[in-house]
Amino acid sequence: MGHLHEAFHVTDSRLDSLVQTSLGRLTGAVSVALDKAAAQLGLKVTAARSALERQPLMDAQFDLQRRATQIAQAFSKALVEGVAKELSQGDAASRELADTDWSSLRLVEDSEVERGVASMRLARHLESSCHEPLNLLQGLFATLRQVPADELANPLRPTVVADALLKGLWLPQDKPGSQALLLDAVLPPLTDQLRAVYAEAANQCQQAGVRATPVISRASALNSTSSATGHGTAAEKAPAERGLSNGLAERPHGAGASARATPRALEAIGQMLGMDWGQEDCSEQALTAHVCPPASDSSMLGLMKKLHQLARMDTPLWMPPADTRSEASLLPRLDLSPQDDNTSRDTASAAGNPVMVNVIRAHREELIQATGGAKLDQMVIDIVAALFDQVLADPSVPPQMARQLGRLQLPVLRVALKDTTFFHSRRHPVRHLINRMASLATSFEVLDDGPGREFIDKVTSLVSEIVDGDFDQIALYEKQLTELEQFVEQQAVREAEESAAVAALLAGQEADLRVQQRYMQKVQKELADLDIPEFVKTFLAQIWTQVQVLMVARHGHDSEATARMKQASKSLVLSVQPKGHPALRASFLKQLPQLMKDLNEGLDLIQWAPTARQEFFAQLLPLHAEALKTQPAHELTMRLLEDRLRKVDQIPVPSREEAANDPLPPPSAEAEALPLVNALPAKDAMAAGFVSEQQAIEVPAGIDIDLTVGDDPELAQIDLELPMDGPAPTTRGASLVDIIQPGGAYRMLLKGQWKKVRLTWVSSSRTFFMFNQGHHPSKQTISLTARVLQQMCEGGRFKAFEQAQLLERATYRARKQLAALNANRKIAA
Repeated sequence: MGHLHEAFHVTDSRLDSLVQTSLGRLTGAVSVALDKAAAQLGLKVTAARSALERQPLMDAQFDLQRRATQIAQAFSKALVEGVAKELSQGDAASRELADTDWSSLRLVEDSEVERGVASMRLARHLESSCHEPLNLLQGLFATLRQVPADELANPLRPTVVADALLKGLWLPQDKPGSQALLLDAVLPPLTDQLRAVYAEAANQCQQAGVRATPVISRASALNSTSSATGHGTAAEKAPAERGLSNGLAERPHGAGASARATPRALEAIGQMLGMDWGQEDCSEQALTAHVCPPASDSSMLGLMKKLHQLARMDTPLWMPPADTRSEASLLPRLDLSPQDDNTSRDTASAAGNPVMVNVIRAHREELIQATGGAKLDQMVIDIVAALFDQVLADPSVPPQMARQLGRLQLPVLRVALKDTTFFHSRRHPVRHLINRMASLATSFEVLDDGPGREFIDKVTSLVSEIVDGDFDQIALYEKQLTELEQFVEQQAVREAEESAAVAALLAGQEADLRVQQRYMQKVQKELADLDIPEFVKTFLAQIWTQVQVLMVARHGHDSEATARMKQASKSLVLSVQPKGHPALRASFLKQLPQLMKDLNEGLDLIQWAPTARQEFFAQLLPLHAEALKTQPAHELTMRLLEDRLRKVDQIPVPSREEAANDPLPPPSAEAEALPLVNALPAKDAMAAGFVSEQQAIEVPAGIDIDLTVGDDPELAQIDLELPMDGPAPTTRGASLVDIIQPGGAYRMLLKGQWKKVRLTWVSSSRTFFMFNQGHHPSKQTISLTARVLQQMCEGGRFKAFEQAQLLERATYRARKQLAALNANRKIAA
């Protein structure tokens, strides 16, 4: 990597060493990810059910294998350039404007725009998957570079990596379908590799004595700068990554609209809600013109706090906003209130949730007057009110959580008036906090006692801090979100402690898998050049090593049973050697029954699949018959063979401690390790609620499985119709197994029934997962391997409990309601 040093120069030797080493690691990580992606595409080709499905996969695999070296080289070059550019920048302000001049303006090809969008989405996925090491690296790089500890401090951040990768991975002539297949295949292994690279970089920094600067978020830094100077808006300082904002510009710090609120914001709001503004005056002057003098920031904040105190949030009632149905309303298109009061109550009751007071609708006129009555502000007020109509009536939101979300109406409105990116940005702290609280609430069977009550108490405390504090500061929401995640993590640890015996059992199984893998690799190496049938080599290395590991774990290294299993491996190899001499034939026939007995005993111990066992013996027995007819090998040859087999016997089975840090293969490569896992004693398997591969697909007789049970058909196209700034969180499919975290709610199909389960524990290498189902005292534990869970995800038998996040559901339903109302108006006209 010598050419990397020539691309840039840094003054701190520790920074120089860190960057050089990390660049090499990143290049290696991408090469590994490309190889694994090609292998994964091969597996998908094999599993494809039709030629139509198989052909694109074959094309993508061929393309990836053909161009792997070229892609890696292009990535390395682009990465060096990107990192050099990052390191050449100064502080945050200069970093954003360094490349901005009139001569840089140019037309952009569609393919470049698409690559930029894909790069942004890839980077965001990687950021969410590598959050912890990235957060630490951000502070460490800030110290080394002597720059603010914001998200631009790290020159190796996923944004830079994703952009460099797609420059090599995507070609302009590639078909969109092929591009998507390549990216989908590369993403899982790349995520794992990148997480390790970032962790190694952080560890290298800390070993060099670098102390991390306290991390600050981008939004917090902008807000504090604007407040301190008294001029300059957050929109003027918005980071480049908001280029996908569809025109929703960040709003200035004031009660109402200003000259920074352009018609582009109105256009983007229209796209979000599916509205066409028609002939209305959408000029900047019309949008921002005040009907009355706007209130000051402090007055607006005071009004909202007063309205919040007046609202009886604990009283379930319906308060229909008559004024929004008035012909005098400036925005009749935003009349999303129910058209019949009785119908509204009935719908709310049917949903099972008490409908809370919509404070924004109830006090719409006071809020409009306080903002100055600008048209854009009225739109924001009506849209936020419409969103909370849907949020408070959402049947998936428990009443206890709906009450806390209802308390956030005015704080959310305050944020939306100042920052309209709230409506479309999945990463907006306020939006993220609301969605996260609602999602976590669904994971509890009851919220009136136990862990559910603890969760609601914590949420109540966090919401109170927002309502009683300075709730127009984004930093406050980021702080509450961090506290919420920490609480969920601590709660998951406490829940796992209740099933500590099961967790210890599964952790032990994972340790044994590491032991078996290390032992298998040593045996494979010793057998590699041995002149014996290939299927015998594979059997001894991948299957029989599991028998030996399990024998040592149960009976010890020096037991008679362990010695017999070792002797069986040697006897198996000698059994396929030529035995044309009568004495050799007689000796073989005498030893054969014991050999078959030992082989079957060992395979029974690890519960090797019957079909695989039959295939093995179907290949072995003809070799035995052939060996009896063939002239024996030279005596020296046999002595050399026995000497090699003796070396194999002398390979010790490693201890759990020796293999503790060995990485385990991903779930797709775990197939040969499963018999060791399935060898759990029946008593232990029952206590752990262990689900085998067979049990995962078992269907009781007479039951027709419907994989769509619990899905809302209305939400099937939600991700396609809402113009958000990034992809929706994964809720189903094979990649779901890579992102599930303790505390989350999921749906699992077992024995023909869908169950709501809560993930409580994940082993260190994500090989085993433990879920809880139900509530005390009838709570049950369910545990399974990553391979089984991945198969369930691929088969549609395991999904996230929520099809879409709360605010996305609310927006989508408000959009549909608006379309229906507009259609009715056209019919009436």
